[in-house]
Amino acid sequence: METLAIALNERGAKTAVKLGLPVEIGKPGFILDQHWNTGEALVLVMALPIVVRLMSKRNLSKDTDPIVIAVDESGTFIIPVLGGHRGANRFASELASRGNGTAVITTSSEIAGIAAIDGLSGFVAQGNVATLIETMLDGNDPIVEYEIEWPGPVHLTAGKGPAKVIISDSTTALENQEEPTVQLIPPSLVVGVGCSSTATADDVSELIKSAFEENRLDLRAIAKLATIELRADHPAVTGQNIPVESFSAEELSKIDVPNSSDAVRAYVGTASVAEAAAVAASASPDLIVTKVKNKVATVAVARRHAKGHLKLVGLGPGESMMRTPEAVEAVISSEVVVGYGPYIEQCRELLSPHQLVVRSPIGEERERAQIAVAHAMQGRSVSVVCSGDPEIFAMASISFEVLEAYCQEKGGSDLETLLDISVIPGITAGLGGGALLGAPLGHDHAYLSLSDLLTPWETIERRIQAFGEADIVIVIYNPQSRTRTWQLPKTIEILARYRPPATPVAIVKNVGRNGESKQLCTMETFDPATVDMSSLVIVGSSATRRFGDYIFTPRGYAI
Repeated sequence: METLAIALNERGAKTAVKLGLPVEIGKPGFILDQHWNTGEALVLVMALPIVVRLMSKRNLSKDTDPIVIAVDESGTFIIPVLGGHRGANRFASELASRGNGTAVITTSSEIAGIAAIDGLSGFVAQGNVATLIETMLDGNDPIVEYEIEWPGPVHLTAGKGPAKVIISDSTTALENQEEPTVQLIPPSLVVGVGCSSTATADDVSELIKSAFEENRLDLRAIAKLATIELRADHPAVTGQNIPVESFSAEELSKIDVPNSSDAVRAYVGTASVAEAAAVAASASPDLIVTKVKNKVATVAVARRHAKGHLKLVGLGPGESMMRTPEAVEAVISSEVVVGYGPYIEQCRELLSPHQLVVRSPIGEERERAQIAVAHAMQGRSVSVVCSGDPEIFAMASISFEVLEAYCQEKGGSDLETLLDISVIPGITAGLGGGALLGAPLGHDHAYLSLSDLLTPWETIERRIQAFGEADIVIVIYNPQSRTRTWQLPKTIEILARYRPPATPVAIVKNVGRNGESKQLCTMETFDPATVDMSSLVIVGSSATRRFGDYIFTPRGYAI
């Protein structure tokens, strides 16, 4: 989400910078004119009455309002003004965590812990939303009807009404409804597109609109366009501003369709583009709209099955400012968030009532991965959150193990047809600790875990010896716990065979969290008693040097 802060003065600008926001200073009305409805979230760092007066001068609509958040100049209070259900509430909570402020959330559904039906990730809501939310606040679950096969919102419980929810991609779903009704429109439709080289974006757009109107389909249900590789970058296709998936002529030529064309085959190598591409991209053999055409374009429509998305998310070592925007977006756009309890707490300001949050105890990594995979296989968007980076002694590898076992159990199923996978990197504790120390990782280095719960100690010991012989910096994770007390002294003993006694050693604790600290010593003066599970130990190479309160490893440049 693109964001802009607007400040009246330098005090407000400094607060915006502390919150990690780009900022413009000046007349707020003029700046708002430049950025209103551009897709940016707008953070106004000024008194709330000023914000109210600025908003009163604009034509406001709940369906089109941008996200607007008011922040006082000290950053103490963060108040969503517009777009609460569309992300403002969550973003306000995130800003509050960055600056130790307080998010002032006033929407009734959030206060009651009920998912706001018009803010559900993956759906567009239309209809009598206000009445539906009121009935849910009164404890009455709605009637739920499925006009298409699609997983409903994870917290949507079917009841006896009086309100109703219909999950449908039709434009007629709300017709002749006696109960107060809300339609949830999922991204269920794929539009296959073929076009000539002379086609324009308007040619394709008008044909799509005509086909949808005739078949009473909602344009907001379009998940993506599909076409032949030859046209994937054509302005008539890309000009729709909808994601595009493309296929080779060879791939499309193997798909049976109701309306093939020898002329098309002679020109592009496949007898069908629009119909075949719609079938290929939807993984469904049935077209709900067969080929329609104008002079320069063809379109066809297929309904896809919900495809799950498993996101393995690195939250960074601690504070929210050390998270990447990609990690934030991954968590807030997920229907299900799974993680070790403390890691869930680490991103709690990103969570909302519409999500299913699964907290898992330590030591149950495989079970955690299995839960996440099971939800993703149901067609849901799932985030598995990890401290640091998901690949570094975390959940990425074990999640792939679980996925591999699942595919083998299903007879070698193609993983790409089952779900999408994203590994979203984060700042590791090793990198955060290295930055705190200076530059100990400036040359070759290795990561080593001393936990022998999953790896035999004999294997760990061989690696310690190899790293010692290689004379590289070592970042030691899981160095010591209440029950594992001898492994760290043994590690230092082994490394001492390959390192001078004066080799720098550092202990960093609570990287990126409250209580962050560092302690510098040497191989000779290192005391394992000062290390616990919140610590990392970084052992230098023979080239690592101390410089005041810092250590660094030269890259070898002659100075």
